[in-house]
Amino acid sequence: MAASNGGALPVVDLAPFFAGEGSEDTGGRARATEAMREACQATGFFRAVNHGVPRELMARALDLSAAFFALPDEEKAKVRPAEGASAAPLPVGYARQPAHSADKNEYLLLFNPKLGLNHYPAEPAGFRDALVEC
Repeated sequence: MAASNGGALPVVDLAPFFAGEGSEDTGGRARATEAMREACQATGFFRAVNHGVPRELMARALDLSAAFFALPDEEKAKVRPAEGASAAPLPVGYARQPAHSADKNEYLLLFNPKLGLNHYPAEPAGFRDALVEC
């Protein structure tokens, strides 16, 4: 089964997306896709396993992300999208939810680096490399 819910957080196994074309489990991608759909509809998120990203890289990216979001607002604002100018489907870079939003989170929106659309922060050192590698 592609998803399990032993606790409150659904788990989706992404291994079928990385199996070779000659894989014996031909329905694995469809099951994994359905598990993601169900998880997103039921809880809005899920924990992905067997995605191929090394734990050390994830830990480094998370540590550098925490360091970025701990920077002063003026530093984070250096990677805000330009007003009204974006070649991306959504404005890439740093942003905060609107003041009237119940969600007060800030975020850094990035796309696949191969698309060439991203705005990366200069600080902390190594953050861009970790994000690109992820």
